[in-house]
Amino acid sequence: MMTIPTRNLNYFVRWLTTGIMSITALWCTTGLGQDYPSVSVVVDFPELPPILPNNFGPTFSVDFQGPTAGFNPGAGTGVSDSFYGAHIDEGQILTPAKPGPPGPNAPSPGPLPAPGIMVDSVSGSPVGTAPGGLGILPGLLMETGVELDALSYGRDRGSRLYFSVDEFAGGDVFLGPTATPNVSSEGIHGNQEASADVFTYLGPAVSTAATSAGSGPGNRAVIDGNGLAPHGSPGLGLVEPNPVTADGRDRGDNLDALDIDTTREDVFGKIFFSLDSKFSDPLEGSPVNTATAISNGFVGGDVLVTVAGAMPMLYAPATSLGLDLVGGEDSDDLDSLILLENGDGKFTPHRDFILFSVRRGSAVIGSPDSRLGLPIEEGDVLTIPTETGGLPAIFIPAESLGLGTIRSKSAEFQFGDELDALDLSMVPEPSSMVLTLLGILTWFGCFRRRTVKR
Repeated sequence: MMTIPTRNLNYFVRWLTTGIMSITALWCTTGLGQDYPSVSVVVDFPELPPILPNNFGPTFSVDFQGPTAGFNPGAGTGVSDSFYGAHIDEGQILTPAKPGPPGPNAPSPGPLPAPGIMVDSVSGSPVGTAPGGLGILPGLLMETGVELDALSYGRDRGSRLYFSVDEFAGGDVFLGPTATPNVSSEGIHGNQEASADVFTYLGPAVSTAATSAGSGPGNRAVIDGNGLAPHGSPGLGLVEPNPVTADGRDRGDNLDALDIDTTREDVFGKIFFSLDSKFSDPLEGSPVNTATAISNGFVGGDVLVTVAGAMPMLYAPATSLGLDLVGGEDSDDLDSLILLENGDGKFTPHRDFILFSVRRGSAVIGSPDSRLGLPIEEGDVLTIPTETGGLPAIFIPAESLGLGTIRSKSAEFQFGDELDALDLSMVPEPSSMVLTLLGILTWFGCFRRRTVKR
């Protein structure tokens, strides 16, 4: 008997639900002589996603400062991974350990072993589901770091935005009660676990106007770092909590790049990523950042592309994204990435859909964006400039995500909350069945009203 993967079934349920509710709205509001009030409803039918195999799950990287990567930059400095017994570092593409290789694997309840390696960082490595490595050369010019800052497989699409933050995040201090756990409850004044968690934005992933503090849709935590209480959602196998420290050695892990719905085929195809800039973090000082980008002949604002076993090449230069225009070369660090590539392998603004954020300390922070005229912050979701040669445009302001900012005086420190990772997906929510029931009940209610009316 053929079985339908749960994920594909949920996709179908969501599509069917949208259809039911849209047709219901039309049935209830079209003028067929009814004297009860009509309501204008506009619902877009989502594009059906491609059929996905059973083997899907998140892939991610971690910051070198945490225990999983061994507290020190460089190849193979961390704990042993659960697939091959190889040492984890800050440049590898990882996945949750259970049920084992080759991955990717879905998050699981904790306690969990260390993640497994899907793609190694260094060139020529035999380790990983897709051997050959990302082609990062540690210490080519100066530093030994191999830090992977952002990740995409070039097929990011959907209505649901996912993100991660670092250990300094406290959330929007003016945000009212929202679904918890969230950045505020998991952040610096809460459980101190936000840096290893994955959150979802509670609004639609569409271009958004300026939002005042406390009025945005906010966020909700959906994946936990270790899969244990107090958050307790399925986890990734990372170490928590991660309180702020003064010595540069984090007590927990910081998730640094993310793709939430990776398939096994993805790691054998084009991999898009960015590397770490050289400038120091104003909240942590030096030497916290690894200069991996410039050590490999790039800058931290560049988007690179490779396939496992090949050397990385430049895909989108920093200046095409509006970066490195304020402070010069390597002055802006692209810290997260969403990319829907059109298939030709060349970056073409307005044809390739791209979203990103910049790391704290980037020179572009504080400059007015090219769409809303707001001072750019490290929690904003950015996109390409509105005009060639301009600065990045804010796609979704940090306040909408429920993050603290300086411009709205809703941040905990003299710096706003930082987006560490981004992804866009059609991953279904558990509420799909509830929506289906709601659609059916609404349909039945409207049908009954029409029957009684006649």
